[in-house]
This record gives sequence, C-alpha cells and structure tokens, in this order.
Amino acid sequence: MKIKDRIDIAFRNLLRRKSRTILTILSVLIGTVSIIMMISLSLAMAKQQRDMVESFGGLENIEISSDKAQTSINQSSIGKFKKIKHVKYVIPHKDLYTEIFLKKNKDTKLEANNGISLIPDKVFAQIKSDMLDSGSNLNPSDDLYMILGSDYHLYKMKKQGESFEQEDVEGLNILKEKFMLRLGYEDMENNPTDEEGNSKPTFTDLEIKVKGIMNESSFLEKSRMYINEKTYKTLQKEDKKLQSPSLDDMSENGGKKSNYLYENITLVCDEYENVKAVEDEVKSMGYQTSSSIDMIEEINKSTKTIMLILAGIGSIAFIVAAIGIINTMLMSIYERQKEIGLMKVIGASVSDIKTMFLLESGFIGFFGGLVGLLISYLLGFIANKFLLAGFAQAMDTALEFNIPIWLGVMAVIFSSFIGILAGYLPAIRATKLSAIETLRSN
Repeated sequence: MKIKDRIDIAFRNLLRRKSRTILTILSVLIGTVSIIMMISLSLAMAKQQRDMVESFGGLENIEISSDKAQTSINQSSIGKFKKIKHVKYVIPHKDLYTEIFLKKNKDTKLEANNGISLIPDKVFAQIKSDMLDSGSNLNPSDDLYMILGSDYHLYKMKKQGESFEQEDVEGLNILKEKFMLRLGYEDMENNPTDEEGNSKPTFTDLEIKVKGIMNESSFLEKSRMYINEKTYKTLQKEDKKLQSPSLDDMSENGGKKSNYLYENITLVCDEYENVKAVEDEVKSMGYQTSSSIDMIEEINKSTKTIMLILAGIGSIAFIVAAIGIINTMLMSIYERQKEIGLMKVIGASVSDIKTMFLLESGFIGFFGGLVGLLISYLLGFIANKFLLAGFAQAMDTALEFNIPIWLGVMAVIFSSFIGILAGYLPAIRATKLSAIETLRSN
C-alpha cells in the first residue's frame, strides 16, 4: 500500500467520527495551549528580570574599582585592561555628586540614575555619530558642556498636600535650554561663615549646557550624564573657592596628565558570554570587580526551575490528552474489526495496518498542536494588550508574553509525537487481530 493511500484512509477514518475526533483534538489543543503559555510565562519573567539587570548597567559591562595603592587606576592600568582579550571598550570615570536644574526654573531637575561622570577625552573620541540620538559629541575644547545617556529624567517637584512628588516635564528641547550645576551645598541657616570664621561660600552654581543625547547603541552607560576633562578642571577651579571643596585633585606624580587617577573603570566586553573570562583575568590582577553575570546566572537557574515546574503542570493536560487518544483509537479498532479483516484478506501487510493507525493518532496530535499554537498566539496577544499592559504600568516594569518560533515548532512536534506514541499500543493491537476471526464474528 502506498503512503498516499495510507494517508487518505487515515483522513477518511478521522472524518467518519467527526465529533469524537474533534473532542480528542480538543484535549490535545488544551494540553498544547497549557504548556506553551506556561513556558512562555517563564520566558517572559526571565526576560523581565534580565532587562531589569541590563538597565542597571549593561550585561556586557564589568565595573572595576581599587582600594589598594599598588593597584591604583591610572593610565598604566588602563593600558593593561585594553590588552585583555574580548575587551571592546575601556571607560575610566570619576563620579560627581552634584545637582543640575533648569536655569529659568529652579524646581525643574535633570537627573540620571547613576549621576554625572567625568570620562577621558579619548573615550569621547570613540563615540560615533550614529550613537547620538540628537546633538553632537563633546570636543576637548568644550567647556561646561555635557552629553546625556538615553535614560535621563527631567522632572519638577509638585506639591501634593504636605509632601512633594515628581512630575515629568515634557515638550522641552533640552539642547536649547540652559542648566545650572551646583557645587557644594546651600546653607539653609544662611551663615556667612563656618565654625572657623571662614567667609567662603558654601555653594556655587555654574551654567552648563547639554550638547548631545546618546541613543541605545552607545557603548556608554545609558543612565549617566558625562562631562569632559576641560569641564572638570573648570568645576574643580570653582570648587576650591568653597568652604568644603568636594572635587579632589585627580593627578599623581606632579600632576602629569598621563598619570590621571580615576575612581572606577567600566570594561565593555564584545559578548556577554565572554564577561566571566574577562572578569576572572581582571581579578587575578588584584582589582575588585562587579558585573551582572552572577545575577544573570541566578536568574537562569531560577528560570529553569520555574520552567520545569510550569511545563510539568502543562504536561498533565498532555497526559490526559494521550489517554483520550488511546481511548479513541481503541474504540476505532473495535468498530473497524471487519474493515481490518478485509484489508488483511486482500493483501494489506502488518506494516500497512500499523502505519494507518499511527497516522490517525499522529494527525490528531498534529492538528491539536497546530490549532493550540494559533490559540496560544491569540491568548498571548490578548494578555499583552489588555492584562499585562495594566500590570506593567502599575509595577513600572514590562512583562510580555513572547512565543518564540522554536517553542511553537517544538510544541507542534511534541504534540504529534504524543499522538503517535499514544496510538502505538492500539496500532499493535490492530495488527494482531485475526482476519478469519474478525470476518467470522462480523
């Protein structure tokens, strides 16, 4: 018997008892939807956590710090880091703790989660034009200018009852506005002198402008604002006039520029998979490091556990579906004993009989899986559109069902396999029926 004939007979037999076939397919469909949605939920949770970690500093980033004199962060150590394999960018930086507000409205603040940082002019030179969303890059000659990462926050303080709340400021062209950068602190008691009788001011405000805003493709951390060396020198000069200067001298060995000291260094690796090897090499040099890799590994472990649990819950529906397929096929064999006997008499082989029943059960699994996949996409769309959108807004985080292609393909293949597996025992039973006995009894 040709394979085409086997397929035709299998289809005709499934359509002969439409109600029973549809109910059996429905059981497979429910199992497919259950396992797809469960695994998709675990993947969505993992992506949410991964995105959260990435928003803190990037998955490919390694933060380096040092509290030892022999492992200070200077030009010499920067050169060593550049030679490490898989290191794409080396970004020395010194963090500043200042307040920036709009010149024409003191209540409007400009912030980034990780503050404002000084980075070398050589790093600015590596910023390409396509890494900027608007404006332009900083030049070494630019004084009192800064560029922003893509994740900055412009807001004003609004009084709500007895407290103040942040309110986003929109429709403002930041590149055309003037801001004030405050060094020091404002003495609320308005004391003109300190305890030692000094008459130096406690703070000073300097006008500063935003020259450019980076996009997501930039290698610099998106939740920072950046200034160049010239701007830092200007700030340091003004800072020395205050009662309590906070910007320390960054140079060593006579103040040579080549020996500039930085508090921290960010290494950007070419791939996330190489972060562990690079971090281990940096640690062997005596530096302290921190990266997202430990957190990501914990997320991956918890994701696998959650995925197994949810997949196990979903597979219960598949077990029920398999039992339904077995029952359907056994009923079909009982009803078609005469047909099986006639097929054997006219020359159908054991292989023909077995293949025919396996095709029937396989088709039940395949169509149940296929329709289940389509319904899963529909449910995922509805969940993202109406359910999870409100959840994300309330929790200030994104949770989105995303059914990857591999999951859809594997679900259909698995449901087909379950169908074939469930139909195997009934198919074997059909092949063992005696043609003479079946014809005699029918």
